[in-house]
Amino acid sequence: MDPPETESSTEAPENATSSGAAGTAISPPQAATLIAQQTEAQINLRSQPTTQSSSPGYGLVGDAVQLLRAAPGEGDLTWYYVKFDESGAEGWIRGDFISTGGDTAGSNLGEHVDAFTTDELFAMGSGGCGMTLWPADQPGSFIFFNGLPSESMWMKLDGTMTEFRRTAASGPEFYGQSATQSFVSNDGQFEVDVTASVGSEKGYESVNIQQGQLILEGVPGGPVNITVVGDAGC
Repeated sequence: MDPPETESSTEAPENATSSGAAGTAISPPQAATLIAQQTEAQINLRSQPTTQSSSPGYGLVGDAVQLLRAAPGEGDLTWYYVKFDESGAEGWIRGDFISTGGDTAGSNLGEHVDAFTTDELFAMGSGGCGMTLWPADQPGSFIFFNGLPSESMWMKLDGTMTEFRRTAASGPEFYGQSATQSFVSNDGQFEVDVTASVGSEKGYESVNIQQGQLILEGVPGGPVNITVVGDAGC
């Protein structure tokens, strides 16, 4: 994750607003908080999903926001159009500064999303080379695997291992994956969008996913958004 930018202006003003027309609506809005590697960071609020756009203010680590829209943006990351709970300010914030991990009851996984074991994955005839993701704050809780060369993706939803196929891919490629990928379940019920930012080499033919976002659509209650990390390779 790039170090957060800082501003000399005051914290996000109450009248700071910008167009949220772009992207996909999150309905109902999802509660989230701002995060950063540095606890004192000032996280820019942008008028568009790019660091080149104007910044009417900023938020601080721990600020509560509502996610109103999601859109692909600069850096091959998902950006979110947010509204601050306290000030009412609105604007775009990069997805790696957003956490929804505290919103689920009894688990840091999103509602309807279950962790699976490698044995469960192998039982589906999958595993091996590919990309594996887990929640950023819950290491070892595997929730996503996109295998190679078949490019069949697996998640465990409401207790059932569910197979997806990839429908779109864009951005930088690594080990048969792409920075932005979209999937649909074989029965057409669920859709998943994943963005991944590649970090350092993990070892022989393997690389870390240092930051990413997984959005699951098609479940009751609206999209499930999970901040993820992981690895890719063989």
